Amino acid sequence: MWQCPLCASPLSVQTNQPWRCDKGHSFDVAKQGYVNLLPVQFKNSLQPGDDKAMVQAREAFLNAGFYDPLIQAIGADIRTHRGDNSVRSIYDAGCGEGYYLRQLSALLDDPQIVYQGNDIAKNAVTRAAKQAQQQHLTQHQYVVASSFHLPLQSNQIDVLLQVFAPIDSAEALRVLNAGGLWYQVVPNPSHLHEFKAHLYDTVTPHAPQAQPNIALVRELDVSFTLTLTSIQKSQLFTMTPYAHSANAIKRALCIDDPSAVTIDFKIFVYQLTAEQE
Repeated sequence: MWQCPLCASPLSVQTNQPWRCDKGHSFDVAKQGYVNLLPVQFKNSLQPGDDKAMVQAREAFLNAGFYDPLIQAIGADIRTHRGDNSVRSIYDAGCGEGYYLRQLSALLDDPQIVYQGNDIAKNAVTRAAKQAQQQHLTQHQYVVASSFHLPLQSNQIDVLLQVFAPIDSAEALRVLNAGGLWYQVVPNPSHLHEFKAHLYDTVTPHAPQAQPNIALVRELDVSFTLTLTSIQKSQLFTMTPYAHSANAIKRALCIDDPSAVTIDFKIFVYQLTAEQE
């Protein structure tokens, strides 16, 4: 299942023991249960990925259930189009704090499914692993790794999630099984329109584009509005890229605006055919 990020050899995984490959590379299991599979040469900074403030804001916002309609749509689609007993592995590339995998685990309610994910941000993976421990989700496993160098052997994954996070499409195709489904979630044109109206003089709507190198079998749209408190709006704002570019005045305009916020997702559903393996 897992492969060494240094030499691509299979990793031997044993409970509470370091993960090792036959070339002698070894990776310790942290007390929270995650494994760091991000070699220093794959890092673009000392602490890559989302910072602690963004991780904390996203965890609080998502755990409050505001994005539940998104994962419910994905869970329903998996049930409808893969059928019973055909999914044994679900992987989240860019898993953050593990919210989507935890929700899918509850929705699908199948102890035979293994849930795994990676994120480049160590503090996010730490939270994902810790919450899995606290909820006794023994079928969950999280690693620190880049989605441009997935630490997975080829053709291992039945369902791949990619929720807003960047990924190398060739890597996505490599790790999917034949018939495997790839759920790519991107912003639709109206997503967070109210924020953008405060941030930009001219609002340019998102223009979702499907991947060209894999069969697109479905497009799902999930749209709704949220009436939020200023604290909740601050959490939502902080978990977006706008938090790094907006000045204090524009941030305050977004957070203090009493209007409801538009949430608008596009879900591209791809399926890997045997010819594409």
